[in-house]
Amino acid sequence: MEIRRFVPVEASEAEFAGFHELTLASIAVDRPDAPVPSREAVVADLLEPVTGPGPSLFWTAHRSGRLAGVADVHLPEAENGHIASVRITVDPASRRRGIGTALLREALPELRRRGRTLVVCHGVTEGGDGEKWAYALGFRQVHRRVLQRLMIADVDPGLWEVQAPSGYHLEQWLAAAPASLVDSFARARGAIHDAPVGTSSYSTPRWDAKLVREEERDWAARGFEYFVAAACDEGGQVVGLTELVRHPNQPGDGWQQYTAVLPEHRGRGLGRFAKAAMMRRLVAERPQMVWISTSTGAENTHMIEVNLRLGYTTVRTVVVVEAGLDALETRLRQDRTPR
Repeated sequence: MEIRRFVPVEASEAEFAGFHELTLASIAVDRPDAPVPSREAVVADLLEPVTGPGPSLFWTAHRSGRLAGVADVHLPEAENGHIASVRITVDPASRRRGIGTALLREALPELRRRGRTLVVCHGVTEGGDGEKWAYALGFRQVHRRVLQRLMIADVDPGLWEVQAPSGYHLEQWLAAAPASLVDSFARARGAIHDAPVGTSSYSTPRWDAKLVREEERDWAARGFEYFVAAACDEGGQVVGLTELVRHPNQPGDGWQQYTAVLPEHRGRGLGRFAKAAMMRRLVAERPQMVWISTSTGAENTHMIEVNLRLGYTTVRTVVVVEAGLDALETRLRQDRTPR
């Protein structure tokens, strides 16, 4: 087995083909509910992953000249600058031979060099091979999330005909919030702090107008379309919102971001109102879109129900697991059992 660093912008067509094959093989076992991505979509996700600010690093494992596994590491910034978010994918035909562990072992020195002290794996399918591997290495579960998906062609558009609750109206924008709304938008975004996150160490930013503008610039710099639908009160202030991002290189795919409502305005249907408006806009303006994906804390039954009423289906439960870098290094020095 050979492990080496991988830089997507320097990759050959043959390497991208290998990534596509690996992705299809892993989806068939780990995420059979997921839409089958095209080669172009896999390449686009490598070149412009749907992550926040911060670099992404890759390591690849090869057996007999074929791609057998990938470690994809995102290094968030600011308040999460101590975290490394790691996703390891191993070809099902090559599992339980130590490939995933070898990829992690190879990545850890670089993570330490970059000042990371905590390794986090998001979106690990509950009950799957990845969860078993993580627990065997000493990771602990810190959160459970429900993954939901909306297949646009399968949903009655009438579900999205939701009227504004009395005393509220809709504002929508693409790319950047209007100057008159950015401050109240930032405040409303802060309501996401109430969302259940278990014992996860990940910190949600304390939003203000400056940070909102920084994120808008980051999405734009990476080529993403950033859509917002906001519920505003009679004074014209944003009190609820939902967001979605889409990349033109993956025209069929949409990724739900924050949905939040200020506490004093909850219980009035503003989240459903904003999400329904978002769907009407996307269908009208981006007819190429095929599906929308979102995830919600497993204990957030209210938002799960809102999504179901809009046509989402629940496809699986995933977990977030964490382990300290020191503990992982110790475990990997002591344990050479293939995993």
